[in-house]
Amino acid sequence: MSQTRRQIEAESRKAEDHVARWLKFRGWKVLAQRFKTPEGEVDIIARKKEIIAFVEVKQRTRLSPTEDVLTASNISRVMEAAEIWVERNFETLGTDFEIRFDLALIEGRLTALSRVDYTPNAFSGF
Repeated sequence: MSQTRRQIEAESRKAEDHVARWLKFRGWKVLAQRFKTPEGEVDIIARKKEIIAFVEVKQRTRLSPTEDVLTASNISRVMEAAEIWVERNFETLGTDFEIRFDLALIEGRLTALSRVDYTPNAFSGF
């Protein structure tokens, strides 16, 4: 039986929430989740010291290399949304920050103990 779009979106939200908790546990401040614009979306925006990470979250039955998970279209949509978010929040960010695009992978069915395979600087932009 195939999953409905609603079920897939619910599973995606759970994976994003899991990664947000994982980041918080590691000292990151989550600034936004599921930031959407007509041009694209970012799953998680987090800050730790001077680094602002735009995090794409993917859940797969089997982990595969980064290049197999992120398409050019997906990367473009994340970067477009990130640019809009920075423009909207520039005044509150201060001047001392670095932008980074990260990837968080979760393999298999999500549980409270699911491991996050985190790749900083998974792709570049700006």
